[in-house]
Amino acid sequence: MFTFSPAKKAISIALFSSSLAMFSHVALANSTTVTPFVPGKTVIKNGDTTSYDGVCYIAKNGPGSWETPNANSWFWTVADCSNTVEPTPVIIPTGTPTVAPTATPTAKPTLIPTSTPVDTTEFIAGKTKASNGDVVSYQGKCFIAKNNPGTWETPSTASWFWEETSCGSVATPTPVVITPTPVVITPTPAVITPTPVVITPTPAFVTVLQCGVYVTYPIDQPIPVPSCAPSPTPVVVTPTPTVATPTPPPFNGELSVTEDGSGGFLIPRAQLSSIETELTSGELFDLIRADAVTLDNESVEAVEPLRLANPENVLRVESVIDSELWEFLFPIRNEAYTYRRFLQAIAKFPAFCRTYEDGRNSEEICKRSLATMFAHFTQETGAHAPGWEGAKGNPEWRQGLYYVREMYKQETDTTGPYNACSGWQGDRWPCQGKSYFGRGAKQLSWNYNYGPFSEAMFGDKMVLLKNPELVADTWLNLASAVFFYVYPQPPKPSMLHVIDGTWQPNAADKAAGIEHGFGATIQIINGAFECNKGTTSNQAKSRIAYYKEFSNYLNLDITGEKLDCADMKPFNTDGAGALMINWDKDWGWNANTPANHSFKCKLAPYQTAYSAWSAGDYEMCVEDNFNVQATDENGVIIPKGE
Repeated sequence: MFTFSPAKKAISIALFSSSLAMFSHVALANSTTVTPFVPGKTVIKNGDTTSYDGVCYIAKNGPGSWETPNANSWFWTVADCSNTVEPTPVIIPTGTPTVAPTATPTAKPTLIPTSTPVDTTEFIAGKTKASNGDVVSYQGKCFIAKNNPGTWETPSTASWFWEETSCGSVATPTPVVITPTPVVITPTPAVITPTPVVITPTPAFVTVLQCGVYVTYPIDQPIPVPSCAPSPTPVVVTPTPTVATPTPPPFNGELSVTEDGSGGFLIPRAQLSSIETELTSGELFDLIRADAVTLDNESVEAVEPLRLANPENVLRVESVIDSELWEFLFPIRNEAYTYRRFLQAIAKFPAFCRTYEDGRNSEEICKRSLATMFAHFTQETGAHAPGWEGAKGNPEWRQGLYYVREMYKQETDTTGPYNACSGWQGDRWPCQGKSYFGRGAKQLSWNYNYGPFSEAMFGDKMVLLKNPELVADTWLNLASAVFFYVYPQPPKPSMLHVIDGTWQPNAADKAAGIEHGFGATIQIINGAFECNKGTTSNQAKSRIAYYKEFSNYLNLDITGEKLDCADMKPFNTDGAGALMINWDKDWGWNANTPANHSFKCKLAPYQTAYSAWSAGDYEMCVEDNFNVQATDENGVIIPKGE
């Protein structure tokens, strides 16, 4: 089971003495001008006076354009409207055409290098290999590499892998004479009425299918005819479910087990692969394989906000959550949780917010998935401090993503309670002198969770075992949460399948009180501690409250949805989502093999060192448990791991 530890436990903080400011009225000076407040449009500064729903307010604490005035808000003080004046239209009279005077030519400096630039290499994501101390150029700036950025971490001033540096050129201005042309300005009458304007929104973009993918264009621009060149496609990486190619033929006979002369045994790889394929075939396996497909990292790195070539699921998410709304929903988040990294995390998993072609509502499923994840973000990494000055007056449901690392933990830690460095966990996911405490939006913990996540992201378990800090400092901080959302934890289904309706509760699920809805996702995340208590636990109450707020903001109808899990028993092996996905030794007996061993592994309902999602893990399980070596079609021993 994947386990995640909360990063929270909010600090005890003194509340503001706000009762006087909350309910007192302030008298306005004579002839104070009042600006009507339109949410999202009217920009207000401290001291400005605005009216909303027939009441006047004076701004304080920088409310911006989103904080709607009300008597209980930290951002507003109720004022007396009796001494205010409404703005009146201003008419600009018709004037005589005037000619702008000819300006004296001025000089515009042109930079000419007077020293030799530093030797730099242009950085191309996924191609340029930078070692510590190398200088690269990117988007007009120069950076020095540190902490081994490799080929994927694009340079930026906020990156842990880069430090901005001078490109080494000094400029001397050369005058350029600019002679402005006289401009004739003919004023026309204009009436300016500083009152709110009601705008009926119209679609700003149009999405069309081109070259097999959906592309979005501004509606006021012509749609270009595409040249359908090959484009990046999602690829499956370990431990994302894979199917061997070509598929081995069905194996219905006895294993060909021979002794190797050194106390061990030999078995043809083709036979082992055939058994693995047979045992991992089925409708549920296929559904999960499809949803666990990932996009290659080079394509993920290319994702940028408002980029027309973004993957289809990213374009859908951008249409629901734009950068401005991201800022509004997570106003006090840690700076590591950028909007771009959010989009990159979505891009890595094409099944998230995908298009359903079987009649299901893709837009609604996408919104419901986002509301679910955001609610759990807030519970796991929120500040949970409604009266704290650092919360800047934001309600608790908008305090999510405040923590990127577990409280009181730091990267200099080398040990900790989340390091299982012995036994099969340590053998399969070896500790590397790092502490595997909670990091990222879902607080990924334990070396036996960092390893599989690393294999899913890089095809190499050692990347994150050696560098767990990447789960805090890169787009992995949000991708780890999406990873947890799309992968099941048998006998629990994936949260994605609960939300999109792929999982349908059977009789065993219903008998346990488990139904469709947000409550089932609480059972998946932390059911042992928050569910089946008879009454709603405090943690579950918070998650439900956050989900209601996010759903309301995204215009989701959650009427009738089972939100609580107080009466939900744990998922069990008779449920609809039950699927055994780990290999363990088959202790059976075979009269036709040496020493009568089975020389097989079987699927188990508990975590082991061998995952059914990782092609070749079946062979590894047989090799390790029966002292076996696999052979090729010519009987030649295949080195372990190849």
